Amino acid sequence: MAKFALWWVKWNGSNYESRMTVGGKKATVEDFRKRGFDRIVVLDGEGRGSRYTGPYYDSGRNDGKEFARWVADHISGIPLYITIPFYRPDGSQRDQALISFGYSGVNSYYKGWIDGVLSVNNGNLKGFYWSYESCLQTGNYGKNVSKEFIQYMYDYIHDHGLELIWIPATNDRGVSYLSDDAFDEILKVGGYFDYVFVQPTYYQNKNCIENINGTEQTFPYSYKKLVEKIRYIHDGLQKRVRKQNPNTVVSIEMEADRTVLGIPCRYSGRCPENMRCDCNLKTCYENYREHGHGKAINYALDYMRALHDTGWKPSDLAYYFSTDLKVIDVLQERCRRELNEPYV
Repeated sequence: MAKFALWWVKWNGSNYESRMTVGGKKATVEDFRKRGFDRIVVLDGEGRGSRYTGPYYDSGRNDGKEFARWVADHISGIPLYITIPFYRPDGSQRDQALISFGYSGVNSYYKGWIDGVLSVNNGNLKGFYWSYESCLQTGNYGKNVSKEFIQYMYDYIHDHGLELIWIPATNDRGVSYLSDDAFDEILKVGGYFDYVFVQPTYYQNKNCIENINGTEQTFPYSYKKLVEKIRYIHDGLQKRVRKQNPNTVVSIEMEADRTVLGIPCRYSGRCPENMRCDCNLKTCYENYREHGHGKAINYALDYMRALHDTGWKPSDLAYYFSTDLKVIDVLQERCRRELNEPYV
């Protein structure tokens, strides 16, 4: 079983720097290994946190080379995947993704980025991560990326003997939407990836939206709904994707963040970067649906419970845990104690 961990970095205006910590110190590759991870995905989000110097192929190549050099200098001794940033720091696309990726004479920024990464010798490089998370991106509801673009990108990366992975977000949408061809583009482009780790987004969202007889209805995102979504990813989505490509691995992303740490505070200025303060609970929280760390731990462990209840033992899993490996330590301890197995 391969366990993929997300390693977050950011451009600080003059250089890249790691955002990953273990408590108060910078995290190392060994810190990841000790916790059971054997694959690293190096990313900055969807592109807003990495350097951008222009919309053209040459700019992409230079930007990708700079990112890859930093990775080669700072993350070694473990197989890794490097992000392909979709957005600019200002939130707009880095380049057009409705035109050809590069096979018809038009070389995009994204192809340039890949070529820049490939120009840096790194024996640990296993492939690339497509950073745009939306499961709508090639469909009528999104339509800012073409299916052909994804296909060409996949073929180009495979031509170099490397892999392409995707971690699409399902947000607050339930199975009625995810099984609908008009809504869920994972059904159409999932086979152009070697790994698809679907985000259940249960940890983050209180509500779940379903389409019932053509009418949008909102339900609490209950544990029952989580089990239903994970069962569909395993039994329905996986089968559909593997009809396109029998080699695609379809799994889920395990989700948690620093809310589980119960970091005490009295106002937001006391909280770590990108966290806020719940003045009533006097604790820092992140992207979690509620702010109490005990409930956050329970919601995070519901992913393990749901896998048990669906009878699914994925061969590969991706893990989102924000920027502190102490999140994994907390969940590891509770998972062993309550479920008699490791979280990772």
